[in-house]
Amino acid sequence: MKTIFNKQKRSVAGVLIALTALTTALTGCQKDFELDLPLAVSARELSLTKDAGSTHVLVYSNGDWTARFTRPVKWASLNKLQGYGNNEIVFTYSANYGISRKIGVVFEKGSLADTVMFSQAGTITDASLSFSKPAVTLLMSRSQIFTPINTNLRYCIDDLEATVTYYDSDGLPNDPVTVLTRAEAEEGGEEGGDEQQAQPVDPWISNVSVTYKGITFDVTDNDTGFARIADLTLFIEDAKGEITKSVLTVTQGIDKPALKLDSNAETYEGYAQDCVVPATLNNLVPYSDQIGYDVAYDVPVAEEAEWILKPAITDEGLTFSLARNEGSEPRTATIRLNFTDEQGNFVSASCKITQKPYPTATDFATVRALAPGEITLQQYIEGYVVSDPDSKNIVSSPQTSQFFFDRGENDRTAYIESLDGKWGFCLKFASSEDNTPARFSKVRLSLNGATLEKKNSPECYTITGLTAANILETSTPDEFKIPVKTKTIDQLTDDDIFTLVSVTGLEIMCKDGAYTNCTDGYSFKDNINPIGTATAPRWDVAPLMCYDNTGRTIYMLTNTAAPWRRFSSGRDLEFNSVVPQGSGTFRGIVVADDVAPIRFGDLGRYQLRAMTAEEIALTDEPFSKTVVEWNWNDRKIDLIPEIGEGEINKYGATQAAASDFNNVVCSGKGGHASAEQKGLVVNGAIMFTQQWWDFDADEGKYFDISFSTQGISGSNMIFGIVWGHGSMSNTTLSGPAHWNLLYSVDGGQTFQAVPDCPIIKKRSITWWTTTSQDSTPGFTEHLRKLPADCFGREKVVLRLQVADKVTDIAPGTSASTYLTNLGIEKGTLSPSVAAGNSQARIGTITVRYN
Repeated sequence: MKTIFNKQKRSVAGVLIALTALTTALTGCQKDFELDLPLAVSARELSLTKDAGSTHVLVYSNGDWTARFTRPVKWASLNKLQGYGNNEIVFTYSANYGISRKIGVVFEKGSLADTVMFSQAGTITDASLSFSKPAVTLLMSRSQIFTPINTNLRYCIDDLEATVTYYDSDGLPNDPVTVLTRAEAEEGGEEGGDEQQAQPVDPWISNVSVTYKGITFDVTDNDTGFARIADLTLFIEDAKGEITKSVLTVTQGIDKPALKLDSNAETYEGYAQDCVVPATLNNLVPYSDQIGYDVAYDVPVAEEAEWILKPAITDEGLTFSLARNEGSEPRTATIRLNFTDEQGNFVSASCKITQKPYPTATDFATVRALAPGEITLQQYIEGYVVSDPDSKNIVSSPQTSQFFFDRGENDRTAYIESLDGKWGFCLKFASSEDNTPARFSKVRLSLNGATLEKKNSPECYTITGLTAANILETSTPDEFKIPVKTKTIDQLTDDDIFTLVSVTGLEIMCKDGAYTNCTDGYSFKDNINPIGTATAPRWDVAPLMCYDNTGRTIYMLTNTAAPWRRFSSGRDLEFNSVVPQGSGTFRGIVVADDVAPIRFGDLGRYQLRAMTAEEIALTDEPFSKTVVEWNWNDRKIDLIPEIGEGEINKYGATQAAASDFNNVVCSGKGGHASAEQKGLVVNGAIMFTQQWWDFDADEGKYFDISFSTQGISGSNMIFGIVWGHGSMSNTTLSGPAHWNLLYSVDGGQTFQAVPDCPIIKKRSITWWTTTSQDSTPGFTEHLRKLPADCFGREKVVLRLQVADKVTDIAPGTSASTYLTNLGIEKGTLSPSVAAGNSQARIGTITVRYN
């Protein structure tokens, strides 16, 4: 403020110098002149910072003068209230932790007055002020009412003002009546406001006062015979004249007190909790602070050892809190309430409270050893929740009818692991509202009344029938307290199911697609997938194969509702990869899914589920190198590999383009100029068609891929194929389902079976009208480890040969019996099958090594 004060002095000095010069000039002219400044100030508007400080004001007068504030304030003071002649006063002010504020200092000399306004900035730039409830309904009796407020104006409560607007019998508002004021006068005027105007309605609200907790006011008896209404407005004005306000509608009826609880006896579990006994009659909420509350314990307790706390009457009824019952026996007490209004009307109620003992702890091993069925243990387990209640990728949606998937199952499901991370349980709550524990929180879970389900192969356990009442305690989530379990694929055991595991050394096999390589036209229509089907979805979860540097595989499962599952830009496909291209660690929950394998085939003993895309941290360099790969990403209908060098010999099969499912853009066009492809990639795959069984020789036909590994050495070599056959319809079902993988290291002269190589299955693809539950909405992925003698060869030939005559049949069309009318591997190839109806659709063929 020093700079401002110096400017004030220089300004006034300039005025005085000019006046002195004028006086000298007039004197030189031999004329009399008398300088007369009856009252003046150096400035009329001063701006102050929010910090505490002081400033000076110069007063110019030729006589006595006085100074006063325009209204009483606590945050400012003057060093003098009177003076004589030219002088100065010091205005001292405290720090302002509220909104900006303003006060005036009036200087007076006789009938003359001048005012200096001081405006101080505030810490709060966004004021908030509201009643906890917008309306209150009162009884007919006179009373004093307290109503809470919510505000950030604690340090400027003294500046709040209030008016009351009364409504007449016709429901029309009268003029507002000031009931709480800062007593601010007009600048330069007298203290006090205008006199209250006469009201057609008798004022019945008075003695209004306010603190930062709430507002208190009195009401008179309502003897009008009808309800009366008024608006109590609380407001504050900042230095700029901006007003923040809140309105409470006060209705005073003609009722007498009434209170009746729904129950006069309640029993609660032994954990600490907030309780509510609902009320069928209750008009005492505004008088909760005036109600008499008494707790009579059946077994007396010491002071400060009370276990029933904070009884109150609220809109919900009787509310109170229970402390945890550390004893071994139930305990009881009675809560009694009574209220008498100012007219002597009395009402009372009571409720007997019984609290069971707090359950004792049990461990995961004990629960796993129980027989499946209802759990009767009066105990709890304690563990860490490793799933996220907000995630849409917790569990597969069960298919409960032909075209219906229960997506709500995801929101009702959670995973909890033991404190040491050794074991886990899948938890099924009655509703998503019950499933509240946050991820990485430690939870105590009562098992009483729940049901244990056991799956034998692999061995894992699910606890169903849980509600919010089973959640005894939860802690603040802390990710760093979760046990760190780091394993490779081969180290996983059944004990890891439903626990969080960092599986290391993984790489995704099919890298040119998304996390869900299925046609979105057959999935749910929602904000993630605008081109899906609203009435007949065919799938809601998809697998994606990962493998390690030994050739072991594990699938990740991703639900269609997971927002990160596919890159969707609304434009044509440009083969932008969404999946990680490198290797690294997948931090996921180990599951043993029963839903996805029905549709996609064998997915191994364990699968992984990610809660976030960031946990799929495959950020290191790929551990595998590609020998040769065909993926038809160039959309050319040829057999030239996209990576490396190699040949495909189809031995007379017809060659054509096919749609691929490894798309990353769900544009609704899929690259086609006119047709709606529902996320498919037109010409992104190849199709071989012929009669695949030689009935004369009674053996399967085949196609070969060949490549050179000359100069290549390593520890492991793998073959991967992504494929399917015809659509699940009556006309293209006859693609062979079972194929053997053979290999030759002498250029194709002799072949032998790849050791330890199960049959490679090829599945039918979804068909629109009568989709079988076991047909896939896309290609399936397969990986086989090749023998070590495939390294360092001039020419390696891999042969995919039909193993048998097993094929598919069209499913039954009845929606009521579709579960028993499945089509995969139910048919047999016959000579009557036309070659054009027997297909092999291939999205990717790859050979890699490390």
